[in-house]
Amino acid sequence: MDEPKFNAMAEVLLELGTEVEALGEVLCRDENFAALHLRELQAIDLIAQKQRALAAILAAGFSESEMRRISLEALRSRFCGFMDDSVTCCEVPIESGPSQDALGLWD
Repeated sequence: MDEPKFNAMAEVLLELGTEVEALGEVLCRDENFAALHLRELQAIDLIAQKQRALAAILAAGFSESEMRRISLEALRSRFCGFMDDSVTCCEVPIESGPSQDALGLWD
C-alpha cells in the first residue's frame, strides 16, 4: 500500500518530529530553564519520537513489520490490535480511550 498521500503525511510527521526535537534542544541549552522544566522537555522528546515512529509506519504502508519495530512501548501497545495475534507483540491491553496524563508528565 504505497500511496502518495501516506508518503506525504509521513513526510510531514517526520518534519514535525525534527522541528519539535530541535525546539527541545534549543530549550535545553538554557541550564536554568532545563532544570525547572525537565519533565516538559522529556515530553517534547517523547512527542518527537512518536512522530518519527508514526512516520515510519505510514511510509511503510502500515506494514506489520514496521509496527513491530516500534521501540516506544507507549505506541507499540496501541498497535498490537492491528497485528497478527500468532506473534506476541505486547502484554498491555488497548484501552478504550487515552488517559489525560498516561505518562504522569503533567501536574
